[in-house]
Amino acid sequence: MAFRGLAKPEVLKIIGGVDSGVVDEYNETPFSGAELPGGWFIVFSNDFGFVSEEVLESMSARCTVVACQVHEGIMVSIAYGYERGRQQWVVMHNSENGIRDISVSGSPPPAFAEIRDRLSKKQDDNGGDRAGVDYFFDIPVETAQVVCGFRHDRAVSDQGRRTFTVLDVG
Repeated sequence: MAFRGLAKPEVLKIIGGVDSGVVDEYNETPFSGAELPGGWFIVFSNDFGFVSEEVLESMSARCTVVACQVHEGIMVSIAYGYERGRQQWVVMHNSENGIRDISVSGSPPPAFAEIRDRLSKKQDDNGGDRAGVDYFFDIPVETAQVVCGFRHDRAVSDQGRRTFTVLDVG
């Protein structure tokens, strides 16, 4: 979850967390956090179920929240945009519905169309529905990234992000 419009202490209060100060270089703990350029504070959770529409509605009451859920085991990825307690957009891919599955609600960021078209072409160029890789999985992930500047599977140096520290959330 990426928060903009609230300072780090306010975000920690919203999630019921405390920053331990212990570095979590590879986001291996249940929760970690980092401040990013552009005023974003990232809360990284290894719990796929931590994010829900109800949680996002509540947590975004006084700010903007972009969230991305990624489950590589079942090949589901979902990106959400919330502002002031209201859902602005959702982009979802569920490979169980087909490799080209993508569902959209609301008004995703303008870059969404280019991302969708580019990755659809990449899917076609690499074997289409029979490809050994699912490029549609990255559509929600890249959509979230284009808004907040963070992607869960990129090296720290690739994103210019600061160090993540362990958050004790309870």
